[in-house]
Amino acid sequence: MQPFFWYNILIVLGMLLSIPYFFIGAQQSKKKHLVIFLILILISLVEVLGKYQQLSGQNNTTIYNVGYVIIGLSLKFYFFSLVFQEKKGKMLVLFLWSAFITWSIINFLFFQSFGVFHHYSFAFGSLILIGLCFFFFHGIFFKNWYMDKNLLAVPEFWIVSFIMFFYSASLLYFISFSFYYEGMDVTFYKRLNFFVNIMGCIMYLIMGLAFYAPLVFKESGK
Repeated sequence: MQPFFWYNILIVLGMLLSIPYFFIGAQQSKKKHLVIFLILILISLVEVLGKYQQLSGQNNTTIYNVGYVIIGLSLKFYFFSLVFQEKKGKMLVLFLWSAFITWSIINFLFFQSFGVFHHYSFAFGSLILIGLCFFFFHGIFFKNWYMDKNLLAVPEFWIVSFIMFFYSASLLYFISFSFYYEGMDVTFYKRLNFFVNIMGCIMYLIMGLAFYAPLVFKESGK
């Protein structure tokens, strides 16, 4: 089976598995779940349309720049704004998202056109997301967020953990792709791409399943 097919099948599977939660989920988590569901739909559409354009001989970078980089990362920023309960955390997300959008516009106007993948914008957005992940874990370990809960039963813990894993790996991949592609060994590049795809599949599957965690694990940490 070609990588494109299993990669997209697993993303769509994560989206489909998340649908029942709309009917059985806790009210306080439904907004966050909806954002995650929109992310899964978006990524599925971007991958399918991007592959279609590639097979048709068209340049598909505009779809990835708009869908994957701008909208996709923005939705993840919005998810973090829902996760952080303190006003300080929400304002931090708003500030960083504004910085990301500003840089994306500057990058488009002066550095990279829509005819190429916006590695610089993706790298900057990835760094911000990784920073937000550390802020989340700082809240858990030093501010006693979820102190009375079993972390395994907290959907946000699963989602943020795998966002950090994926974007840490993909950041190194896209930086290498941007600056060392011409001198990069093709076999090494394919293996690295395969590894990033695996990480992406796992992240999106976890996103689709994370909100069922309270049904599987005991919620109380005591």
